[in-house]
Amino acid sequence: MNNDILDINEASEYLRIKKRTLYSLVSRGIVPGIKVGGQWRFKREMLDSLFNRTGTSGEEISRRISRLSVSRQS
Repeated sequence: MNNDILDINEASEYLRIKKRTLYSLVSRGIVPGIKVGGQWRFKREMLDSLFNRTGTSGEEISRRISRLSVSRQS
């Protein structure tokens, strides 16, 4: 098995977020992923790159995720 390609469960564990939050982030284009045979797949290096973007700190990503979680609860 290739550890560089993650399914939705593995990616949500890797990012330490709920699957529901990850689905929301993917649908909004914040997290890159592709659907293969009806199932989401994510490249580990692309998930890592979320934290390496110029001007995007871990705090900014946390704020984005928090806003998504709050808006989903409303």
